[in-house]
Amino acid sequence: MSTIPQGTWAADGAQPAPWKRMLPPVLLTAALIGAVTAWEPVIAAGVIAALVLVCLALFDLSLVIGAVLLFDMLGEPYDLAYQSLSLGGLNIYANDALVIILAGALLLRGLHRGALPRLPRDMVSIVLMIFFTYGLLSLALSFPSYGNAAITAFRVRFLYGLLFLLCIPVLRDPASRKRLLIALLIGALGIGLLGIHNALTGSYVGGRTSSYTYRYLSSLQALVLFFGLSLLIGTVWSRRRPTWSFLLGAIYIAGILLSQARSIWLGAFFGLMTAVFGSSNWRRNIVRLALPIVALLALLIALGTVSGLGGLTEDIVSRAASFAEAPEDLTTVWRLFVWGEAFGQLRASPILGLGLGHRFVFWDIMHNTWEDSRQLHNAYLELAYASGFIAVGLFVLFQLLVLIRVLRAARRNAGTPTEATLLALASCQVCLAAAAFANVTGASMVSTIYVWVLSAVSMVEAREAEKRVDQGAASGATGGPGHAAPTAGSGQV
Repeated sequence: MSTIPQGTWAADGAQPAPWKRMLPPVLLTAALIGAVTAWEPVIAAGVIAALVLVCLALFDLSLVIGAVLLFDMLGEPYDLAYQSLSLGGLNIYANDALVIILAGALLLRGLHRGALPRLPRDMVSIVLMIFFTYGLLSLALSFPSYGNAAITAFRVRFLYGLLFLLCIPVLRDPASRKRLLIALLIGALGIGLLGIHNALTGSYVGGRTSSYTYRYLSSLQALVLFFGLSLLIGTVWSRRRPTWSFLLGAIYIAGILLSQARSIWLGAFFGLMTAVFGSSNWRRNIVRLALPIVALLALLIALGTVSGLGGLTEDIVSRAASFAEAPEDLTTVWRLFVWGEAFGQLRASPILGLGLGHRFVFWDIMHNTWEDSRQLHNAYLELAYASGFIAVGLFVLFQLLVLIRVLRAARRNAGTPTEATLLALASCQVCLAAAAFANVTGASMVSTIYVWVLSAVSMVEAREAEKRVDQGAASGATGGPGHAAPTAGSGQV
């Protein structure tokens, strides 16, 4: 039997080559997008973005997660995460699209296999599902009073929590976790370069700080930079230290300093200390961690002084020195004041909160007017203000369970590259939780999505690491091959 060469027509009228069969629908789609662009450019942009995400999903769902994370973090200065596509009066954000695509893909995958995905039974996931269910109750109680504002608040505080459950099956493949890790490092690199560009051009972000200095990146951008630094330390520096990794680390550290975000500096300190003292050989790791960071700091200060940016170096030193004056610091005084006002209002309904979408309104004693556009700069208090201390208790319990699971897995993999990867993830969790006490992470679509995605990555890494240890122990108990030291699997870049 003769075969028809690919890309040719058969003499008897057989089907054309695959690329020719695809040509009509591609041209039709392009024509439709062009027509929609002339009618409504925003909808056209949304359609194109959706097609890109669907194509990525067909190849690897982790690429969709990475694409949305990059979109959110790199677009944070321009509020791209808050740009929406209105469908029937309902605004669809990039994070909503991520939830929809992951849920739809996992559902279709289950139907293809002949069984719907099963609900997880581990304690962490159960607490998360209770937290989400309570969020639905809070939405039901709040919607009659606050309408669409309640829906938006529900998304940020509760709905995106589903990403934890949706990301876990997607990230079981080590290659998928590696691709997501690379996306995080690349995104942090972009933010670091943006901060350096802002410093060189004098393009500061926001107004002056309470130390009368200027910041060149936002605190949320600095948070992402610390994630990049921590993961770089845990997945690259723990194995080998190529030259490019020091350059990358220098850019991350420079961006964190240029942000002059004290809440992130504090969170980074607690995160790194968690990683150091959680390791099996913390004395040696203090030196291994401190030497490159101190060397990079000294190099950055020297370069800043030589290049004529001595004033910027002085600003950063002045901002760091302001920790000693925290009780009298204007920012500290203001935050303590609004926290007291919020607690006073919360006494009316401490268990269920004042409602999703309820604006925090207080009398601004400095301007002698009512103020309703300020945030509380405390993610936990903001959650309590909207949905009560039940929501806060469930959220904190979720965070603690994830952290405990990761630290336990790290201890069981002591002395291996896997331990470093797990401790890096634990460091990210602690930094995020600590920074949330003095920042607006709970009200940001950018930082909120990181809570759930990083928690999912942490849980998958911990499960896989413990599974390898258990399999090695079982193999040794049955007289099989000896237990080899666990490897990083997905952690190595």
